[in-house]
Amino acid sequence: MRIWLDILSPKQLLLFTSIAGKLREAGHSILLTSRRYVQLDGLIDSAFRDWGIVRVGEWGGGSLEGKLRASIERMRLLLDHVTSYSPDVCLSSGSPEAARIAYGLRIPHLLISDTPHSPVNKLTAPLSEKILTPWVIPLREWAEAGADRRRINRYKALDPCFWLKDFTPDERLLSELELEKKGYVLFRMPETRAAYLDARDEDFIGFLEKLKEEVAGLQIVVLSRYREQAELLKRSFGNAVKVVEKLIPGASLIAHSALFIGGGGTMTQEAALLGVPAISIYPRSPPTVLRFLERRRLVLRCSGVGELAELSRRILGDLEGANASWKSRAEKLWRILEDPLPIVLKEVESLA
Repeated sequence: MRIWLDILSPKQLLLFTSIAGKLREAGHSILLTSRRYVQLDGLIDSAFRDWGIVRVGEWGGGSLEGKLRASIERMRLLLDHVTSYSPDVCLSSGSPEAARIAYGLRIPHLLISDTPHSPVNKLTAPLSEKILTPWVIPLREWAEAGADRRRINRYKALDPCFWLKDFTPDERLLSELELEKKGYVLFRMPETRAAYLDARDEDFIGFLEKLKEEVAGLQIVVLSRYREQAELLKRSFGNAVKVVEKLIPGASLIAHSALFIGGGGTMTQEAALLGVPAISIYPRSPPTVLRFLERRRLVLRCSGVGELAELSRRILGDLEGANASWKSRAEKLWRILEDPLPIVLKEVESLA
């Protein structure tokens, strides 16, 4: 069987290479496509350079018009690659281009996603033959995006389980960045250029200012998403924080941190599953998966600068105890989760 997987983000890169590896083991032919995107290019050129990912089109920037024009052009460019490959099934995590091309060529489209709230799903869910999603997400959230409830299948896993199931942290990254194990607080900047979030980079400087007061003896390491974020952070803090501009798979850096503070969803889930104390500063009402992890006491929700100081102080004041508690809760969660890869393989093969 020929299977096409379209990758639009770093999370999708981890997700679909995990799935592609399983599909190849089962004897299927794979086409991996992506786009030119500042958050993807470095990862594809380094850690994922051997995957043969074909980059078609580019990211449209922060404006709605730019995103739309880039999507239209990418669809045009992708069409030749897809018709040449002639796939039997298409997988995406909310790619409007992939869903539309698959629909137009009568190729079954399988949507794998934990973000029904993302605007792209109104364009992809109605066109999908099947939708695979974590069991914690209510069917009504997908129905609101236009999905047919009868086409939804859920797995008892969170999406990072795809790539964290047999994960071992790489300590070489610590040497490269001159960091000590459990000697730093890791801060992930929010996504400030997504169509579904209303957030500015400047809004989060206050969080870092306050954090500096609470982490005596620990480094603050900030993972930026865009060059503009990195430049703002350097202007604001100089050498007081370590800004990581290089694109790296973040799980190893999360695993060795004393505390993780996340402005997004995927790395916060990774921290929770790795048993690392995690605080979420997600810039809007948190999605269902993060609310689930809050209920499991694996993520603490923070709504303001003062609260961040209080939560950080509480965790870092008894770091050994916090680590033990988080590890214990993470192990309990893993015990109820299933391996989602066989479920995906079964669904893909059912669509051929």
